[in-house]
Amino acid sequence: MNTPLSERFGKPILNRFGKKIYLDQMTRKELEERVKECDIVILPVGSVECHGPFAPLGEDTIIGVSIAERVAYETGVTVAPPIFYGSHPSHHYGLPGTIPVRATTLIEYVSDVIRWLSNAGFKKIIVLNSHGQEYVLPIAKDVAIIEKGVHALILVTSWWSWVQDLLRKAGTGEEIAPGVKLETPFIHADEVETSVTWYVAPELVDVETLKKEGRWGVVRIIPAKYVNAAGNVFPDKPFNWYDVSHAPELFYYPKGFVGWPEKASPEKGKVIVETCVKRMVEFIEWLKKTYPPGKIPRTWIEIEDYFYNKPKEWVEPIEVTK
Repeated sequence: MNTPLSERFGKPILNRFGKKIYLDQMTRKELEERVKECDIVILPVGSVECHGPFAPLGEDTIIGVSIAERVAYETGVTVAPPIFYGSHPSHHYGLPGTIPVRATTLIEYVSDVIRWLSNAGFKKIIVLNSHGQEYVLPIAKDVAIIEKGVHALILVTSWWSWVQDLLRKAGTGEEIAPGVKLETPFIHADEVETSVTWYVAPELVDVETLKKEGRWGVVRIIPAKYVNAAGNVFPDKPFNWYDVSHAPELFYYPKGFVGWPEKASPEKGKVIVETCVKRMVEFIEWLKKTYPPGKIPRTWIEIEDYFYNKPKEWVEPIEVTK
């Protein structure tokens, strides 16, 4: 399935069962019917960020929504309206077109959305991240549970987490599919990310500019053997990419991309996206079978459960004065 994005808001987007995919397109009646059938919702969280002179500023969000839509088409889950604006590490700041929000703002916003998705009847909430903020969103999960009293199963993931085995092959010469190789590592607005965008939104990629300007070196402050790549696909490195300071993009990557996106192709993107979707579908089918609508494991603690040695009968607290 590859619905033109121009049709996203103008006509119903349907799954293979003939029912609406997007929450914002449903009526109140359709919402109530949906959560009785399937109370799983995907909340895409992306960014508005410079991805070079050849790719759209909304690339991250477009990728996440496209993957979510494909998964929903196959499984019957609902897709919530995406959160376009994202949190950014310090080295992203300053490039025109990159619009960061503070991590604390994003945490409050996402946890509020989770709260009211749960209130609407969605009891399995998958936060699908598609931007370099995977260290922020799990905090929103805990804030929703601890501070906002959400009773739901909340799962935070990133699209690249479902294809780490493919991304580890990038730059090694190994094929990710017969006749298909990723020649350079996964970083940002690079061969990998541009390939994915080219596949899901081909009309938004300026191919002529890509082939003309899509090459830039990689600046490292600390050797690569110590610092993980984007997506943290190498578990044996001591620093995650977001644990250390990086060279500011404004100074070292002024065009807004890293590496060699000129090597991108829609064929490479197709392998990545279809593998990701297939694996997510498999997981969601397991989730549907294991926890049918209205059934979830208890993943929250009530305030009265906090004390392991609470007395059988409560007494008024003794006032303590100095």
